[in-house]
Amino acid sequence: MEPAPRLSGKIAIVSGAATGIGRGCALAYAANGARVVVGDIDGEQGAATVRAIVAAGGEARFLRSDVAQSADCDALIAHALEVFGAVDILHANAGIELCKTVWDTTDADWQRILSVNLSGSFYCARAAMRAMRDAGRGGALTFTASPHAFLTSREIAAYAATKGGQVALMRALALEGAPYGIRANAVLPGAIETPMLHREAAASPDPAALLRQFAAAHPLDRLGQPEDIGRVAVFLASDDAAFMTGTCVAVDGGLMAAINSGPPISYTGG
Repeated sequence: MEPAPRLSGKIAIVSGAATGIGRGCALAYAANGARVVVGDIDGEQGAATVRAIVAAGGEARFLRSDVAQSADCDALIAHALEVFGAVDILHANAGIELCKTVWDTTDADWQRILSVNLSGSFYCARAAMRAMRDAGRGGALTFTASPHAFLTSREIAAYAATKGGQVALMRALALEGAPYGIRANAVLPGAIETPMLHREAAASPDPAALLRQFAAAHPLDRLGQPEDIGRVAVFLASDDAAFMTGTCVAVDGGLMAAINSGPPISYTGG
């Protein structure tokens, strides 16, 4: 007899799931038996993610949400409760990039990236944890952080700061959630082939060369794919990871294991 899917009967919410890593994780959760709420500001692509899940035999709903707004995060969790009756998995994935030197980073840039990457993670996690605590059935939080939380490069200081903040937040929430059976972990993706990565590369005079440089920085000598993150996210949300909380899992092609013998990557070619 076939074993039950890893996430059978679970309800998952994924923010920023219209494209890229979020989409890959939403598809992976659904393929492993979860019913999924897709959140994103991009209604067209968010609906496309839902259609892809349904076409593969899964069940999903879309709600337009801007994670920089706490009310939208509350509504995302409330939508899952209304439609599916529970919240078991919250994947705080929504994020934006900013490839600028510290001198060129404006106050508006700083506030915007903090509001999406860090405040958005907090708002979504707070609402999900309340629902999980009140239901008394535990749950799993996963944050899409980054190796930039621990090692970084030029022209990405604001982004790196938000990712470091996400990791610190995750650890704190792991402690607060533990008495209620709520686990919190983070994935640290390497360079994943997504629209965000291509936008980052577009800031360089030679985007194709920069993408090759990104790939070569990984000992596995390739860019990652969204499904590489999705498979690990499913594991972290499943009972197979029942004794894992407060930790980071690098899904980075060996990036963080390598000693970088050359100069830091320049995102803008400066």
